[in-house]
Amino acid sequence: MNKKLDPGLRSKLRAKQAAGPAATAAPKPRSRAKGDTKSDQVGVIVAFTGDVADLTACGFVQRTIVRHPRKGYSVATGTITFDRLDDLAAIPHVTTVEGPRRMHRELNFSLKEIRATAVHTGPLSRKGKGVVVGIIDSGIDWRHGSFVDANGNSRILAIWDQMLPFRAGDTRGPNNIGVVYNQDQLTRALKGQVRVRTKDVDASNHREGHGTHVAGIAAGNGRPPTCCHVSQTYVGVAPEAELIVVRYDYTDDEEIGENQHLIEAVDFIFGFLESIDRPKVINISQGDNLGPHDGTNAVELAIDAHVETGDFLHHPQIVVKSAGNEGGMLRHVQGRVPGNGNLDIEFEMPKGRRSDALLDLWYDRAGTLNLTVTAPGGVATGVVNHGTDLPANAAAPPFVANPTARANRQTHVAVDGTINGEHDRNNNFRITVERPRRGTILDGSWKLTLANPNAGAVDFHCWIERGSNTPWFLPPKTPDDGKVRASLDATLSIPGTASQVITVANHASRTSRCDCWPSTGIFSSSSRCPVARGAATNRKPDIAAPGLEITSAKADAANLRGRCCDCCPDACCCLYEDLTGTSMAAPHVAGAIALLLEENPRLTRADIVRHLQATARDQPAGGWDATWGGGKLNIQAAIDAVRAAAAGGGGVGGGGGGGIPRIHPPSGLDASFQRDPKASAFTETPAPFTSWLRTLRERLQDYPEGEHVAAAISRHFSEARRLINSNRRIATMWHRAAGPALLRRLLHGPSAGDGPLPIARESASRYLDRCLDLLAQQGSPRLRQSLGRYQSFVSMLLTERITATIESRTMSQP
Repeated sequence: MNKKLDPGLRSKLRAKQAAGPAATAAPKPRSRAKGDTKSDQVGVIVAFTGDVADLTACGFVQRTIVRHPRKGYSVATGTITFDRLDDLAAIPHVTTVEGPRRMHRELNFSLKEIRATAVHTGPLSRKGKGVVVGIIDSGIDWRHGSFVDANGNSRILAIWDQMLPFRAGDTRGPNNIGVVYNQDQLTRALKGQVRVRTKDVDASNHREGHGTHVAGIAAGNGRPPTCCHVSQTYVGVAPEAELIVVRYDYTDDEEIGENQHLIEAVDFIFGFLESIDRPKVINISQGDNLGPHDGTNAVELAIDAHVETGDFLHHPQIVVKSAGNEGGMLRHVQGRVPGNGNLDIEFEMPKGRRSDALLDLWYDRAGTLNLTVTAPGGVATGVVNHGTDLPANAAAPPFVANPTARANRQTHVAVDGTINGEHDRNNNFRITVERPRRGTILDGSWKLTLANPNAGAVDFHCWIERGSNTPWFLPPKTPDDGKVRASLDATLSIPGTASQVITVANHASRTSRCDCWPSTGIFSSSSRCPVARGAATNRKPDIAAPGLEITSAKADAANLRGRCCDCCPDACCCLYEDLTGTSMAAPHVAGAIALLLEENPRLTRADIVRHLQATARDQPAGGWDATWGGGKLNIQAAIDAVRAAAAGGGGVGGGGGGGIPRIHPPSGLDASFQRDPKASAFTETPAPFTSWLRTLRERLQDYPEGEHVAAAISRHFSEARRLINSNRRIATMWHRAAGPALLRRLLHGPSAGDGPLPIARESASRYLDRCLDLLAQQGSPRLRQSLGRYQSFVSMLLTERITATIESRTMSQP
């Protein structure tokens, strides 16, 4: 079995193979019941460096793809049948194939704590206007007044509900997953004109509206008053930002979605706004414990590619992630196995666990470790050697931890070993304690024994996957008794170890209920650094923000009845509620970044981190540590630093045009766009930008691939405009080709005031080709790819077609 498949996929594939050929072969299309695809297909994330066509030739059905602008790798999500997994992994340029894994949630006064109140007031106030905040979570209560403006219009540009089944009249989501609602539909639904079915509460499991609360912290406007509090008491950090929300698939109170759907959600938010010249920041308040914790997980590689693409294009695409609440959960251990020695790791399996328990052990790439698993009662596996699996193949019998139990109540254990992995990863054993067909997993004290056959010591980390009623390692003990015990260090959840993610720790602060929490204390559950590998250059967390008892919007408030004061002494539970965790800390930072991007929309991720850390309060010694990151968020000081840098010239994101002629969208689009920052390429409202794109599509509809060319121009317009405005050579060629006049005439034909073109067609064509060549050289990989395919077509459109139009009109005149 190919080791490029992650341990979870190998385990699933081995189980399919053990069940017989019928279990792995794709059924005939006619025999598949509607929606019955999970038994034969699996969602995967594929990292590769070559042509995606090689993947599709193996049966991979692509959903999304993101390419890193500098490092040469791509990450794609999609589906494939189990029987083609080995074929997919065998492609030489495929580096890793990861299977589905569940992510887990990471659950007034805080605005003053981060100094946002001061930023909201005064003549130079900043409230996030012109910036879009993306929320990937359990959904949002779109009816809540915190997400409605003073005119009764929704502040949410779009909601993609990945869970909602399609019905007639709906707009399908990307790849026919779920349903998308746009801003116009949401506004009309607020006025009772249409029905919108998406929500953030499920009566069947009593979810408390995690996504609504997170969105309210980042960008709620706090307009709804309560019985005892006036309007705008519970205001978010960026109350004038707009939102895009992805309602993330979940299965229960703890699990919130699969990793490949997270990539697709990030791609949707950044892709939705790709043709609009506006900065974006996404908040992710969930994570998981499985993976190397070194920034090379497939989700992390995809996020890195998105963020660095935004930096490359000077159109910020920022991702903020909660550090995690693993600090005191006893789900991580680390240590060193001495040369030619053994080491035991004990963990406790709780009573009543009815789902698989996963442990992920990573050890030095240059080292060798062998593993033995011992179950309660003393039954042990044989030695699982470095880089091998248990069972060794699908035909081998499984290890049974309780062999005297009935067959349907036996607990099986599988081990998947991986060595010399891609991205210079450490070696790995994934241990899966499988749930029996009936009953619960064998509870009690389990043990992992690590044996080092060589003279050199080997360092290791081991994490237990998150969830409810999980196993736990031995708690810390003083004095040290020599046993391997749980560690607070290296507890960041994935994708919080990605190099380009801004990771946020959770500190205590004054709350609406209590003044007793120390204002300087990190909250005990907040996850800590270092990352497992590469900690010297990938320092996490980046910053700390309030996460204790944060009051924010409460989901399903519109359906509550009665007087608030009858149900809560604080008189605000009907519309707002308090939640705690790094889930609440992260949106404070996401909202703060929206304020920074309103001040300077060209800040890169590195600029933002530098300003946040340099201006933080209570900075640790040396400016950073593994608990606090750079210190406590101080957005007022960060805004001041951005302004100072711009005023000093040559500062962050500054710079002038240097006399380069500016390119503006045709027909006054640039001015219209500045007047109406709400213009959206997705909404049905005919904003100036969408009108221009609609005109372009109409003019190209009679040409082969005309619709594709129009989409490509729409996708790359902002980047091309930026390059023309900032690169003298490109600008020179563009204006020598009479580019503005050519573009205007393409859309509207020659008007009476235009006069003749200032250049012959042959000269215009020559200069235009040179301009397009330079755009390909200086542009992103996506722009380069599109120009490689459509450059001659675009040149023809802007020269030959316009000349033909002019000649036709001239000949028709009397």
